Amino acid sequence: MGIWHVIVESAHRLATAKPGYLLAALGLYVASLVIVGARWRGFVRSIGGEVAVWRASLATLGGIAVNNLVPSGRIGGEACRIALVRKHGLVTWRQATVSAVWDRLSQVPAILILSATAVVALRHLAVSWRQLAAFGAAVAALAAVGFGINRLRRSDSRLGGWRERLALDQASLKVFAAASGLSGLIFLQDVLRISCAALAFGVSLSIPQVALLSLVSLLGSLAPSIGGLGPVEGGLVAGLMAFGVDLPTAAAITAAERLISYGFSTSVGAAVVAWLGGRSLWTTVRRGSWSADPLQP
Repeated sequence: MGIWHVIVESAHRLATAKPGYLLAALGLYVASLVIVGARWRGFVRSIGGEVAVWRASLATLGGIAVNNLVPSGRIGGEACRIALVRKHGLVTWRQATVSAVWDRLSQVPAILILSATAVVALRHLAVSWRQLAAFGAAVAALAAVGFGINRLRRSDSRLGGWRERLALDQASLKVFAAASGLSGLIFLQDVLRISCAALAFGVSLSIPQVALLSLVSLLGSLAPSIGGLGPVEGGLVAGLMAFGVDLPTAAAITAAERLISYGFSTSVGAAVVAWLGGRSLWTTVRRGSWSADPLQP
């Protein structure tokens, strides 16, 4: 009965959400896809390729959909977005793959800043046993991250020698700095999107608190589950409760945010893959039968 009460209360809270904030959250997510496309295009052009920003953005959205739908996880998603850019741009397999690696590396500075900001929220958490238990649940939900990273490393064995090959196509400091700045905007979008989702239900959170929730969501997405389902939701709910939000409202905020970051990206991204890649790309990604050495031209 307690579970059903929470579900009913959460559904009621969802019905009372302020649509303006939810539309703002959706707009921020769409904007982040364009920023990712611009960031990736910068690396593609720096090593001699060419792709339009909107093509790179759609390829990224397609990769997110694959991450959310198939067990191959991030490897499948990266293979999908590389294949989509390769198919619809003047880019070799090597250029698409190397630029994708640099694109991911450019996120590191922004993640470090996000982590430092999140530490502030941890230091100011009220030290009640109930709140500590709630936050402990978030940590427990992310305990599988280590296993997920190890699994990712093992699956990366087919990319043997990538470090040596990447060194041949180094991005300039100017390009990397610009990409890092765009990564900062993307993570700022994450913070603002979660803030809008919370404000839609009358909950106001500080920047460090939202940064911590964003970091929890990021780590949860690395767990060995399809699209981070389970760890992300559990981490967000537990984190919100640690900040004093009641369970039904925390569940409603999480549901609204995930309808955008998971529901929208999966449905629209799947349509993008079907439009740009068709059945052949879906079959390739599901079977894991892409090139054993994607760094080859």
